[in-house]
Amino acid sequence: MTAFFLGLWSRVQGWLATAGVALTVILAAFLYGRADGRADAQRTADKANARARTQSKEVENEINGLDDLAVRDRLSGWMRDDRRG
Repeated sequence: MTAFFLGLWSRVQGWLATAGVALTVILAAFLYGRADGRADAQRTADKANARARTQSKEVENEINGLDDLAVRDRLSGWMRDDRRG
């Protein structure tokens, strides 16, 4: 009877070791993909931020180059029509 359980245990041990290796490989691939996705998202956000900073600086430079009347005309499109006191 003990020999039966020892034989069964040795077979189960082999399957458990195989399953452990498979789970480790799957977990490693998942974590690698997750880190890669995070880095890709960070690169995309950095590019978007750089474009926004560039565009903001261009607009700021353009506005700084205008005289007061030109700035007023340009900003009048952003004002509400009903100017309440």
